[in-house]
Amino acid sequence: MSTGAVDACGLYKKICAQLSGALGLLKDGKSDTALEECMVFFSQLKKYNCKAQQQCKRVRDNTHQLKKKLDSKDLMLKNLQFEEIYLQREIQKCHTFKSLDEELCLIPEGEWMTTEGGKPGGTKHQQMVRRLEWELEQRKGMKSKLETWEKKKKDLQTEIKKLEEYMSSLPPQLDELLASTTQVQDFLGLKMVQRRTQAEMSAWLPPELYNIYSQVVGYSEYLGSGAVVTINGDIERAKTNDSSDIDEPIDNEGKHSKRRSAAQDPGKKKVFKAHPLTVEVIVPCDDGVHAKVLFTYLLKLRIVTVGISLMITTSSPWREKFSVGTDYMSSKELLCDLWEGDYGDECPNPEMASLLNKYSLPSKSKIPASLGRPFLWAQRLAGITGYTSGDGLNIKLSMETVPGFLSAVKKRCLARLSLKYQLRNLSSSKLVKEGAIPQPTILTELSMWKEADIENLPELMKKHVSDRDALYEIMVKRAKSTCKAYLALPLRYPDTPPFITLHISGSEPNNLRSMEEELNVHISELVVDNENYLLTKVVSRLCLLLDVYLEGMGVEPQIKFFLNKFKGPANILPFVYNSEKQLFEHR
Repeated sequence: MSTGAVDACGLYKKICAQLSGALGLLKDGKSDTALEECMVFFSQLKKYNCKAQQQCKRVRDNTHQLKKKLDSKDLMLKNLQFEEIYLQREIQKCHTFKSLDEELCLIPEGEWMTTEGGKPGGTKHQQMVRRLEWELEQRKGMKSKLETWEKKKKDLQTEIKKLEEYMSSLPPQLDELLASTTQVQDFLGLKMVQRRTQAEMSAWLPPELYNIYSQVVGYSEYLGSGAVVTINGDIERAKTNDSSDIDEPIDNEGKHSKRRSAAQDPGKKKVFKAHPLTVEVIVPCDDGVHAKVLFTYLLKLRIVTVGISLMITTSSPWREKFSVGTDYMSSKELLCDLWEGDYGDECPNPEMASLLNKYSLPSKSKIPASLGRPFLWAQRLAGITGYTSGDGLNIKLSMETVPGFLSAVKKRCLARLSLKYQLRNLSSSKLVKEGAIPQPTILTELSMWKEADIENLPELMKKHVSDRDALYEIMVKRAKSTCKAYLALPLRYPDTPPFITLHISGSEPNNLRSMEEELNVHISELVVDNENYLLTKVVSRLCLLLDVYLEGMGVEPQIKFFLNKFKGPANILPFVYNSEKQLFEHR
């Protein structure tokens, strides 16, 4: 505050105090001049008030001028700050500036210097300019070449489109051509239509079945084994990957076999769900005899199952050996023990137990008989080495198994046909003459042949047979003398020969054991030409041995010639027949 302002303020307070005193005197009426003094004081206050108003106006005007100057300086400062920021941004852009040529993919500088455009000299900028100009010329040339090649490409695409249209019109024409040559194909045995259909269906087979299909077809065509491979099933369901409804098996009368519906046993249907397509291999065994082997793939278990049936044509010589309606083969046991120890009773995939538990099925559940049996050799034929999704197929293993599979099936079927023929004749007390070995006249006859139970066997024989063997009780007779025998026929007959035990009332045990030795130990001598008739030869040998025993022991008149009647302290008879000398001798 200025000195004048301070003095005016003090004077103002002094006048106010005097005015207050004068007003007090005027109020009390003690002074006659108090009124005049009050008026003087009021006039002085008015004077000083006017001066104060003028002073305030001057101060306000001065303050307004100074504020205008301050606002002008502040605006100038802000403009300078904005300009500084702008300049800094522009400087930063200059520092970070990149030329477009840096983004171009140029040839290396060393390679460019070896070209005509790469001349030394000048600044780095000038060299870059020359380099970019040379690059531009090169790219213009490449662009013209590109346009030329694109034009050629369009021409080729047009030509290819025309060829595709032409090729698309060929299949209907080829189909018409194949249809018109059907009779010629049938006459020549070409079967091109069938092969084409089978090839299309093979694309939808699971890898395991396709492996069997391709390997057997290749082996048959290369070596001419005569095996015929066909693919059966619902191809449309295989394309849509819908194998939920498996066709019901059909029996010999054409009726669907009974089975529980999906609503009754949904878990079992899921576990044993099969692929809609199957592979059928027809193996020629003999004149008019074919074995039909059916391979099925189970999706959940990732295994291959096998079923088999036998077909005999009316022109086959085997047809005459059986009466109409005879059960030629037991398909249930036909393939059992085809490879030793492989009965197909257990699932080879160890995950089956967890699947049965998952779907709340009994742990002893078996694969339905209508789907066949999961033999181990069938897994090898399919190339299966593991049962997880990551395990691959062994093509070499499959290829090596094919020859053994075809020969084993053929051998087994012929052996069972021959066995069935022999059993039919033996059950009617007849001896088959086919495949007989040279031997003298046999006077002992077969009087009884019937099936036996394992409980009725002698204790010694029970140790040498299994519950899978077919057991028979035999009775051979000459005059009043009889010999009772028990014979066990294994599944692998004739590879595994039959086992036989004898019983003769009042017989001498040493000679009886020698007779059993001839029938069991030296049975290989009976396999001369055809091993399929081994059973008949064994029975014939039994009759011959009983003749020798009865004649040698003096029970019946001797009509056979013995070189030496007895041998050793055990008095063993000569049970070995020498066809060249036509006499019996000791071993």
